[in-house]
Amino acid sequence: MGSQRVYYLDASVLFKLAVKDSGSEVIEKYMAAEPTSAFYATSVCFAEALGMLKSRYSQKGIDQETYLKAGDILQGYVGDRIELTDMDISDSEVFWEVEKTAKRCGLDIVDAYQIVTIKKDYFVRFPEAQPILVTADSGLAEAARKEGIRVWDCLKEQAP
Repeated sequence: MGSQRVYYLDASVLFKLAVKDSGSEVIEKYMAAEPTSAFYATSVCFAEALGMLKSRYSQKGIDQETYLKAGDILQGYVGDRIELTDMDISDSEVFWEVEKTAKRCGLDIVDAYQIVTIKKDYFVRFPEAQPILVTADSGLAEAARKEGIRVWDCLKEQAP
């Protein structure tokens, strides 16, 4: 892998790629400027981003055409720039670690799963890559830093 950068995108960032929202342009420009970098997301974060789209649609924040187009945009990113990666959430040891992380960090299960995936997946396989979690969720950013993960809070910080 060498000097290639590795990024994990959380659901808040995936949502911003699909729907024009505060910070969307920053993320789009950054990804375009990083053509050789690897971008990952967990399938749980992908599902959460779809849930966020559904919620926006259900609350009449976007119309059906925008909702469906946003789903297509998100799927296009996953097919092109973002690879889905996962730890086996059905494995009781993995889920126990997720639950323990959620309690320790005051996070929900999806955010804790993101942290466990980064720590167990890429820290183990590619420690030299120093993966960076990209998020627009300040609570997740703070918790990830406490867990020793590099973070870019794309709404509050300059790009890495």
